Amino acid sequence: MNPKQLLEAFQKEFDVVGIIKAEKYINAANELNHELPKIEFNSMVVVGLAYPKRVMVSNEDYAYASFYTFGQDYHTVLKQRILKVMKNFDVRYDFGVDNHPHDERLAASLAGIGYFGKNQLIINKDHGSYLFLGIVFVDIDNDFEEIHQSLESCGDCRICIDSCPTHALSINGYDQSKCISNYNQEKRALTSNEIKLNYCLFGCDICQLVCPKNIPIKRVLHSEFDLSEKEAVSYKDLFSLSEREFKEKYDNMAYLWKGKTILMRNALTLLLRHKNTKYNDLIKDSLKKYEVSWYQETAKFILEKLEETKESN
Repeated sequence: MNPKQLLEAFQKEFDVVGIIKAEKYINAANELNHELPKIEFNSMVVVGLAYPKRVMVSNEDYAYASFYTFGQDYHTVLKQRILKVMKNFDVRYDFGVDNHPHDERLAASLAGIGYFGKNQLIINKDHGSYLFLGIVFVDIDNDFEEIHQSLESCGDCRICIDSCPTHALSINGYDQSKCISNYNQEKRALTSNEIKLNYCLFGCDICQLVCPKNIPIKRVLHSEFDLSEKEAVSYKDLFSLSEREFKEKYDNMAYLWKGKTILMRNALTLLLRHKNTKYNDLIKDSLKKYEVSWYQETAKFILEKLEETKESN
């Protein structure tokens, strides 16, 4: 098959596209001591789809996740666009979007899509760091000219480092265990300090919001990422609907992929942050229904604080 035709087909569906030999990626990963599963394809197409900045603040009745979850679940959106392209080509392939063992950011930097920023994200000259990435592994004779990695960099800028409330970012790199977006997606009890610093129902946007590279960028809104009203998650729904009922009501939202109990635990931190005692009775009911130890531990700790707040008012 003609690799140029494949590349052009992907360019019609995605905002940025790059193609590299799998060997180039494997060699770069080995240099970084990344453990990789075996790759049985000779080429890799890296795709990126832009999403817009839309900040919404949690209030008395509704909580919001990071704005990358707004609109349809990006995992599904990218997969559908990849399948739409590949159905027209008779070639062996495989692909991954986010939830796979390969390093999308490394592949993207090698494919010239952008450079690896101090905020640990790929920064593209046109779209900043607001890009969803995916990789398509394909057996094609990749005879394109060698792609050079972006010469751009963050330079001396350290705004994201200085703005990170948990000091997960530093001049020496990244401490994943301290990252809000990491720990508020982990299925475990939160420490008192993690509870205090969490401000989002799911994920974190701070290092992107403060990045100067995200100011002079193109604003792109694909129809799949139109607001659906499911961006606002009702506290009442979280603590009263069953798992099935909640998933049906908030279907196809990216914040669902870790489950409802994670969202409930994170919602508790927001209620405490705003001294919102309106849902104390529903929290008590949830303790009878959700027996998982890490939820019980966090919920009991926060409920006690909220009850103290209620008594003092």
